[in-house]
Amino acid sequence: MASVSATISLRLSAETKERLARAATLTRRSRSFLVKEALDKYLDAILSEEQAAGGAGRIARLLAFKGAGARIAGGRTAADIDAQVRAFRGDE
Repeated sequence: MASVSATISLRLSAETKERLARAATLTRRSRSFLVKEALDKYLDAILSEEQAAGGAGRIARLLAFKGAGARIAGGRTAADIDAQVRAFRGDE
């Protein structure tokens, strides 16, 4: 039975595109082949990790973001936030 493939497009940085081209030349493989192989391996690793962790892996990654805004912008009170929103909207 013949394998059916789908076409996708993606954006790469110029540096990544150049690295891909160099790797394709060195390995004498097409860029498409290398991208497919890399994606297959990466997706296998992600799926294995998720299956091993169950739902805990996703939850742990979400919890890692808890408080990220405060760490980046500093602590803000509700009054500070309300004042910034009003100033942004021109309510004051």
